[in-house]
Amino acid sequence: MTTVQHEFSLRAEWNTTPASPHPLRGFRRDVVIQAEGPGELRGSAAKPFHGDTDRWNPEQLLLAALVECHILSYLYVAGEAEIAVDKVSVRGELTLQAGADGGQVTGATLYPEVWVADAMLAPRARELHDAAHRQCFIARSVNFPITLEVPHQHQMPELPQFSSRLGAPIAVLKPRQSKKPSQVSGNDEARLAALRAEQEAERQRRDGTQPEDPNASTQETQNAAVKAQRTNAPAEQTSFYDQVGGAPTFTKLVHEFYQQVEADPEFKAMYPEEDLGPAEERLRLFLIQYWGGPSDYSQQRGHPRLRARHMPFHIDAKARETWLRFMRNAMDTLDLAPLHYDTMWDYFERAARAMQNQA
Repeated sequence: MTTVQHEFSLRAEWNTTPASPHPLRGFRRDVVIQAEGPGELRGSAAKPFHGDTDRWNPEQLLLAALVECHILSYLYVAGEAEIAVDKVSVRGELTLQAGADGGQVTGATLYPEVWVADAMLAPRARELHDAAHRQCFIARSVNFPITLEVPHQHQMPELPQFSSRLGAPIAVLKPRQSKKPSQVSGNDEARLAALRAEQEAERQRRDGTQPEDPNASTQETQNAAVKAQRTNAPAEQTSFYDQVGGAPTFTKLVHEFYQQVEADPEFKAMYPEEDLGPAEERLRLFLIQYWGGPSDYSQQRGHPRLRARHMPFHIDAKARETWLRFMRNAMDTLDLAPLHYDTMWDYFERAARAMQNQA
């Protein structure tokens, strides 16, 4: 097999400082790494070795190389397998043992997750991590063991998105779709349209808004049946937003939720803003749009990009359960039909689980 050699170069520089000159114990370990293209990278030693935690240490850079290499190798093997990938996320851990004579990396563990466009291919997509690991240039070059821990993740119908602040919804997961009506022929649609026309005519007669005219009622029924047969299309359905009462319902839901957040100092501290008003408005606009109402949220804020922007926040099981408890209490103040209540709660439960990023 023909091999091709590639060369890479960079420059790293360290300088002493008058305030803490080398070799005094407190000398600074700050390093600047430069390469043509990406520019500067600020490096230092790890904290146990008197480095600056605001800068990248060599161990982190080594782990970053392993993680990035795995992602890129995975995209290659998935492409070869003709599997369309929506997202890959890899968490990495590295162990270093150090002593008087020096130290060395003794092992690394990668925790990769993948979301694919076709949920039916999720099991196959998980299997490809082994092939990606064998392809990774960096993994093939190190002399310490690397372990892959691929979780048994639930393949979601669509990749969740997360908002720029905790005031936005926990996660964006599409509501589950109900089964479409049977469409073996146009006869079912015709009968349905005819039945609706008869029911409407009967209602109008009872209300006194239409005179007793059997011929007119029959003609209405026939016209509706003919129209349904021609279009072979189901009757227009209202959105979930309209079914639950529109904007007032979501305004009340979100307000009741944030009243509880305001009363819980520990949970409120997770929000970056002291005034919860803007967060309340963001969540209100998002839920209105998500469930089928006006698209003011997207017009004002664009695409949510929820997950990436929530990553700086530590959301553990306790925070998730607190969020759900507040939302459940808020939902209990609404006059929702049982089916609507269950649909909304199912979404919030799935969303909260997807949001958690800490054990």
